[in-house]
Amino acid sequence: MSNVRLDQNGLPKAPVYETTTPAVHRTNVTAVDASDPADASGAVDCVGYEYCRFDISITGTGFTSLTAQVIFWNSRQSLWFAGASRMFTATGRHALAVPDVRGCQVFLKVTAFSGTSFSLNADCMVS
Repeated sequence: MSNVRLDQNGLPKAPVYETTTPAVHRTNVTAVDASDPADASGAVDCVGYEYCRFDISITGTGFTSLTAQVIFWNSRQSLWFAGASRMFTATGRHALAVPDVRGCQVFLKVTAFSGTSFSLNADCMVS
């Protein structure tokens, strides 16, 4: 068996999940994204990983709600495809876990906002 880690008794170990260091994905977003990004240059590259987690910080005044959606890049068609979305009803720090990103390029898009003003920052980490 190649590429199999063994424990001290010679038994195969469980899969190892490597986690990357958090990296900046989006900073100081203050408006709803009017459209999808033109290309995948600002996307999170998930090649070789299964999960992506976005650590999202939201501040604002008169804040009612903000909806964020994960979109997936299709390199053959050069188009984004909509994934799941989540509505946040409070400011603060939130984690958004995205399973099954295997080999994809993903982007966190702000699709709706209700309130006076907001600012969103998002870090990402893949594992």
